[in-house]
Amino acid sequence: MTRPGHAMAFAAATLTAACQPLPHPFEDDRPPAALLKIENTASVSIAPIEGNPIGIAGKLGAAVAAALLKKDIPASEKTTSLGSYPLYGRLAQSKPRDGNTKVTALWRLYDSRGREVGEQKAELEAKTSEWEAAGDKMAERLAGLSAEALTPMLQDGASSKPPPAENTASSTAASPPADDRRLLVAVGKITGAPGDGSKSLAAAVAAVLKRQELRIVGDAAKADLVVECEVTLTPAKSDKQHVKIAWRVRRADGAEIGKVDMENDVPKGLLDGPWGDLAYTVALAAGEGLMQLVARGAPEGKT
Repeated sequence: MTRPGHAMAFAAATLTAACQPLPHPFEDDRPPAALLKIENTASVSIAPIEGNPIGIAGKLGAAVAAALLKKDIPASEKTTSLGSYPLYGRLAQSKPRDGNTKVTALWRLYDSRGREVGEQKAELEAKTSEWEAAGDKMAERLAGLSAEALTPMLQDGASSKPPPAENTASSTAASPPADDRRLLVAVGKITGAPGDGSKSLAAAVAAVLKRQELRIVGDAAKADLVVECEVTLTPAKSDKQHVKIAWRVRRADGAEIGKVDMENDVPKGLLDGPWGDLAYTVALAAGEGLMQLVARGAPEGKT
């Protein structure tokens, strides 16, 4: 299967020192599903689906993203990041027989470094007329089967954990656990966000930072660094709102290290309900700038 190149959907967020906000951090379309709590899963970037039926192929990417989100796996057919897992799909349909056609979705998953993780497939047989109509329900049925097949490759199971160290004399002087040297980061207050933005943004930025080998802790008093966010909405055009998102990183003693600014015009009311995978998209866009600030504020000896 051809592996088309992926362009970054969003430019890197800009630190305050550069005095320029991040352009276009939001999509104009309402996200397909609510962001769920994400733990120990890989984010997925779904490439355009190839093959036939072409009408189903055009709808399947969004349907699979929605199906994976229901399984607590962040996924999008609209955005990608340097840390996401590219997923490529191709449809193949059998010759009609007795009025029915079988459609097979063939999937190939790669990790963030371009190494192949594995392949899976999902098959669905239905009336030929239903495939030709290319309705949403057919795309959703095939997407559900595909998500079931793909989930084991995307979730960390018990079998992926390393085996315990052997009980030998050399292990008696083992070095401290790696976690002891990792930065402790807490997600602090998320203010001004309408809808479920406070909860969704907090979960999303925690998931993004966790993938950078940081330890996310719930108590800000025990953290080395705290990430906070302020969302401001102001009227723009008649059908738009201007949204500013300011991410701040501070030390436990309250000293601010720096800020990452993002802003854009979005359709009025877009953020009043569930933010969906839009929250994860915003967190991904801010991630590079936040990590620069984290590196700047890391206490000596912490990584």
